[in-house]
Amino acid sequence: MSSLSLRDRVRRLVESKPFQSAIIALILLNAVVLGIETYPAVMRQFGDVLHFVNAITVGIFVVEIVLRIIAHGKKFFTDPWSLFDLFVVAIALVPATGGSAVIRVLRVLRVLRLLSAVRSMRLVVGALGAAIPGIASIGGLLAIIVYVFTVMSTTLYSTVSPAYFGDLARSAASLFRIMIGDGWPDIIAPMAQDDPWVWLYFILFTVCATFIVLNLFIAVTVEAMDRQKAGEPGGESDQLAEVLSELAALRVQLDRIEKRADPPRA
Repeated sequence: MSSLSLRDRVRRLVESKPFQSAIIALILLNAVVLGIETYPAVMRQFGDVLHFVNAITVGIFVVEIVLRIIAHGKKFFTDPWSLFDLFVVAIALVPATGGSAVIRVLRVLRVLRLLSAVRSMRLVVGALGAAIPGIASIGGLLAIIVYVFTVMSTTLYSTVSPAYFGDLARSAASLFRIMIGDGWPDIIAPMAQDDPWVWLYFILFTVCATFIVLNLFIAVTVEAMDRQKAGEPGGESDQLAEVLSELAALRVQLDRIEKRADPPRA
């Protein structure tokens, strides 16, 4: 007789790689089915088959959620990713008829379950969430840079190119196009025919607003991803803690051996 409880057996099942791989494959299959269902001609010919596959897929998702609740108990409802999976599966169970037809659009959320099923995707999303404070600060810096150049551009070029820099709103829209590389041929090139220094001015703006700030965004995101990776189960911090714990246990065993080896003194 095995000493493992039912919860331990179920946890071992849901955390096994074959089970997780099967769920990922099922999510991909469901994504393909949802895409095929957008073709009316295909639905007229294979609609019943696709509905059957969709129903089987949802049924397996429900069984998976139930198994995970059994395996993790209350911890399931404290994990954001598990709650997201529960919400997506619950949406799939709502009948898409009558006033609930909008639920059919929400069925595509099932594809997002890949974010929770694939560890690397989960890591990226978690890193983006952890980087929000830094991204907000960099966004504030970008807003300040754009506002300064907006006022300067309106002051310098409102008479030269009123269609693009006649007021703050037009200047902000034009600078945004320049920042993403869209406005150089039709905004900057005509202005530079009369004033070649226009190139230097807007190149300086592009370097400050695009290259420097973009690299800051990348740096903050990469740093958050490193922290997220170190904090995940099996990450660097967990591995270090495990090594320290083993060293402490080894030190205790060595102390016991030394005490046994030392002869008692008279």
